[in-house]
Amino acid sequence: HSPSWRIYMSKVKSIWSKADAFLSTTRKLILNTFTVLVLIFVTVAIFGAFGAMFTEDEEIDTENKVLWFKPIGVVVDNATSSAPSFDDIFASNSVKQHELDDLLKVLDNAATDESLAAVYINVSELGMYYASAFEIANAVKNIKDNGKRVIAYAEDYGNAAYLISSQATDVMINNYGQVSAFGFARKREYYKDLYKNIKLNYHVFVAGDYKSGPEPYTRTSMSEEDKLAWYEYANPLWEKMTNMIETSRNLPKGTMQQYGDSIWDLSIENPETAEIALNVGLVDQIVTREELRHWMFEEFPNEENDKNEYPDAVYIYEYLSTIEEEEKVSKNKIAVINVEGAITTGEATYNIAGSDTIVSNIRKAIKDENVKALVLRVNSPGGSVWASELITNSLNEFKETGRPIVSSMGDIAASGGVWVTTMSDEIWAKPETITGSIGVYGLIPTLDGIYEWAGIQVDGVSTTKAGEWDSRLAMPDYVNKAIQASIDNSYDKFVSKVAENRMMPYKEILAVAGGRIWSGQKALELGLVDRIGNINDAIESSAELADIDDYEVVSYEKPMDPFEIFLSELLDNLDVRVNVDKNIASLLKIINSDYKFIDKEKDINIASYCFQCEFLEAK
Repeated sequence: HSPSWRIYMSKVKSIWSKADAFLSTTRKLILNTFTVLVLIFVTVAIFGAFGAMFTEDEEIDTENKVLWFKPIGVVVDNATSSAPSFDDIFASNSVKQHELDDLLKVLDNAATDESLAAVYINVSELGMYYASAFEIANAVKNIKDNGKRVIAYAEDYGNAAYLISSQATDVMINNYGQVSAFGFARKREYYKDLYKNIKLNYHVFVAGDYKSGPEPYTRTSMSEEDKLAWYEYANPLWEKMTNMIETSRNLPKGTMQQYGDSIWDLSIENPETAEIALNVGLVDQIVTREELRHWMFEEFPNEENDKNEYPDAVYIYEYLSTIEEEEKVSKNKIAVINVEGAITTGEATYNIAGSDTIVSNIRKAIKDENVKALVLRVNSPGGSVWASELITNSLNEFKETGRPIVSSMGDIAASGGVWVTTMSDEIWAKPETITGSIGVYGLIPTLDGIYEWAGIQVDGVSTTKAGEWDSRLAMPDYVNKAIQASIDNSYDKFVSKVAENRMMPYKEILAVAGGRIWSGQKALELGLVDRIGNINDAIESSAELADIDDYEVVSYEKPMDPFEIFLSELLDNLDVRVNVDKNIASLLKIINSDYKFIDKEKDINIASYCFQCEFLEAK
């Protein structure tokens, strides 16, 4: 090489060396800065946590304050947490859980609390099923009936939000808002043609004529059975909801139906949807956020007399801390065991009823001789048959000790949620509970169509016939028949369990099973439940069955070690979250689905899950 070339290369190396040094320095600077920021957050949180330990609780003053009832998140029976980690900072599904009992305590106490000036309600960002929505709506109605002023506001009212808010004395809407209480609609995507086009063969095994969960894999449209089951549940619920709304708002019967049927035409004539709601009589005022604040100042001026601030308020959990409850201390205990979320094996966490946690809790009740009865609180659309059976077996062990079991169905107790109640001496439900869906199914996709299209051949040998087939090959007839036989057998066991528990003939249960959903009220008429009431009614009934007059209620939570408790408090104090794009979150949910019907450890996971129930949650 010539000297000039060597000089040129030397300069190039020098440039790259400088660039590398610059990038290395920049990387270290960014990393160190991030580390310092994290350490600052952690240090502040630690000092805050320790400071809180040695600080006396500040007394909450409610005099002439407005109860600010604006829960954001979801309504649950029992708030569930898992062992925390710093990965929680990046959680895409971090959801604030509000226990229904806490919300009702706050509203019920506010109804007779003379110290409060008024109650402000905004539930437009609270997710719940309709049984909970009716309970909250009745609690708001009770406040109004007791002569206390209730102001409701939202920027968009869905079904549940408007049901609750319509019970207020003053209903307000943002000038860009809309009352979207349009009743119930159910739309599903049907993938049969898609899978045919991409050569993916889905094998569906179903037991129950109304078990419509797998229909998206087998059909291109909704079946008549699915439509019938849907209307049987939705129509009475819609009638009950509209009656409650129209009565509270002094509207003619049929107003809500007419509003839902004509809103599109009305919007053509007047695109201001808030004005339409005002003209129909659904709301009392249209306001901007600023106008709402000024109106609130005129009605409930704050201590600083600052019209740019909202009224002096007391918030939900502040107010809850002021409610004094009589503590019952008794050697007699009634254990409440929660089955909350989809039933799977493993530990319980938000929206997941992990059988390991639930069985462990039942074992605690079995070992405690002071526990005289067990109340199983079910708020679940079902899930894995295997996990449901693990829970049922443990309940049977409790039952064999001679102590009663009472089941209390919450918003939803369907499919596997019914399975776990079959050891009960008595079953309670709410009128709006979604129950039934007694059916079983399984799904197995095979890749033979894709492999054939791609020109991939699969061949080999096996020492047994059982090991010959895998999902890359077309499913042989003998495998298909064997799996269907397993599904039918599980369905037969399911129906038999319900029939035995209900003390009804097998054929009678079979006639109301088939995967069909029912309301709690209809389930009572059919004999699938014994009584209508809430969990407190079920607890009192369990005490009667156990023949005890005095008792205390105990519930079990998944234990966390001291470090996990500290870490949980730390993350709460940090209050840091990195939001993940909703589309990515949805994709991750599909990829990490709890319903993996091809499992390396089990050839097929048979499920008793109510997909219909997912469409009945109020947003």
